[in-house]
Amino acid sequence: MISQKNKQGWRNPWVLGLLVIILSGVLINGRMLWNVIHHPMRLLDENYTVKAHNQYDAKWMQQQAERSTLGWQASLHSPQQLQNDPLTASDAARFIVIANPVDFKFDLKDREGQPISDGKVDIEAQWPGDPSFDFKGSLHTVAAGRYEGSMNFPRAGNWDILIRAEHDGRHFDMEEKLFVSIPK
Repeated sequence: MISQKNKQGWRNPWVLGLLVIILSGVLINGRMLWNVIHHPMRLLDENYTVKAHNQYDAKWMQQQAERSTLGWQASLHSPQQLQNDPLTASDAARFIVIANPVDFKFDLKDREGQPISDGKVDIEAQWPGDPSFDFKGSLHTVAAGRYEGSMNFPRAGNWDILIRAEHDGRHFDMEEKLFVSIPK
């Protein structure tokens, strides 16, 4: 007979199993919450997170205004680059390479389309979520407005890269999502 005074109900394997499932769910969610708090996601720059990188951020708006004032035109190429599907979602990698090291060619022109010479171009590569894989590299000038360099990526997969060009104290930042596939 079932009664509130009967304590044997707690010894039922179904009740114990249900309690174990509930307890494990609470512990797993607690672990995920702790992980999110102690390891925040990053995107390209320490000043931004995935959710804070939007049009309402004051620093982002200032950078966009400076970029449009400069009017510089930039493009990134690689001999190992594959063509991406034109119908790919906007948040997917648009720059796909198969190689390691990756050879980059960067073209930089001013507002009138004239090549910008004697500039400095640095690339910062970030593995989202784990700063231990992040690294920096620089491109050297090979011709007027043309910069080239090679970078070794420690692992295959999606990377976020920030390309920063500097000339006469003026900065131009360009973000790119990169997918690196390392052939075996």
